[in-house]
Amino acid sequence: MSIPKSILIIGADRIGALVPRLEKLGTSRITHWSARNDKTAKNIIPAHIELVVFFTDFLNHTAARKLKSQVKQLGLPALYCRRSWSELADQMNQLPLQ
Repeated sequence: MSIPKSILIIGADRIGALVPRLEKLGTSRITHWSARNDKTAKNIIPAHIELVVFFTDFLNHTAARKLKSQVKQLGLPALYCRRSWSELADQMNQLPLQ
């Protein structure tokens, strides 16, 4: 998989520092859900999403469990990491090429 054009980031309160770096890699549409409370668990992953990133250190457990289930049902690739550019970039570099 090349760098996805549309990413859903779940977790973390702020992702402002990551957005320019993702855009520089070629991502043009970034959706962010903070997932600090149970309400996020009711969200439905949009159809345009190509990759889901879970920031595990800022994530409600109920939301994580329900959204992870959606990701599996949709067959989307998912990354699980801390809110750290180095960790995210490393995992994105390991995505299979298409």
